[in-house]
Amino acid sequence: MISLVAKIINVFASTLQNILLLASFTGKLIVLAVTWISSVIYSTLWSIIVFFQIVYDDNVTIFTEEIPASANGIIDSAVNQFFHIQDGVVDVSNNIYVKCGAALSGVDWLIRTMFVIISELMTLFKNTVILIGDTSWFIITFIPVHLPPLLKAVFKYIGEIIVNLIVDAYMTLLKFTNYLTEVPFQSFMGITSAIIIVRLCVHFRETISHQITMLYWSLIRNVLYLYYVIYNYFSNSDVGMITQIANGRDVGLREMHFNSEEVDDAATAADALCVICQERQKCVLTLPCRHVCLCTDCCRRLYGYQRTCPICRTFIYHAVTVYL
Repeated sequence: MISLVAKIINVFASTLQNILLLASFTGKLIVLAVTWISSVIYSTLWSIIVFFQIVYDDNVTIFTEEIPASANGIIDSAVNQFFHIQDGVVDVSNNIYVKCGAALSGVDWLIRTMFVIISELMTLFKNTVILIGDTSWFIITFIPVHLPPLLKAVFKYIGEIIVNLIVDAYMTLLKFTNYLTEVPFQSFMGITSAIIIVRLCVHFRETISHQITMLYWSLIRNVLYLYYVIYNYFSNSDVGMITQIANGRDVGLREMHFNSEEVDDAATAADALCVICQERQKCVLTLPCRHVCLCTDCCRRLYGYQRTCPICRTFIYHAVTVYL
């Protein structure tokens, strides 16, 4: 606020200074013009007097007849020039007066505007203080005065909404019950029985289809297994050897074509453990891949899960317990 007032005073001072400088310059110009004109007139008159003194004796006629006429013309011209200068000075004075009046009116408008701005700022400050006071009072009195009626109105509105929802739900349920009461009981029971029978038929059909599909794939697996067993029996010597072992015949290591290089190295304690549990010693030979990699318990568990060798993934036709 103080900086704004200082700026306004600075503008007013600079404007007044410019007006005074203009008036001083105009006064100097007028004084210089009057001085120059006076000096010109004085030098001219002095030259004329000197000229008259020189030539008066030789040209009396000229000085008595022609010079007075010329002097009258010069005087008339000087008078006319004086009047013109006077008019110019008057015009300049009028312009200065007009400019000064405009400047004074501008200064007056500026002062009035400044007072209006100050008044509006004071009014704004007062309204701001009033607003802050009203807000503080509203905040202080909100909980004890305004909050209970507000909560009462909110709860009342919520209660009305709940009541309306209950009434609407009851009316909807009443329409539904009225619609159901129009249906005979025997028709309702017949429709319910038909739905249950259709659902049981569909479920029975789906179950039969699923069981037939499972039986079909089980039959295919058994046929393929039987085919590969018969095929390997006649084409793979190991299967024949397995048959001999199953019949209780003694089969030596030479007949099994089994040597220490084809069995996993059991030189270390870690290599001698089962590859699945890593706790018991491996003692089961899988055929036909001839890998010793399982213990007896893991072999039984593997039969029930996936009957393949855990090393080469070959199907295990038979397993023989060996002692390393």
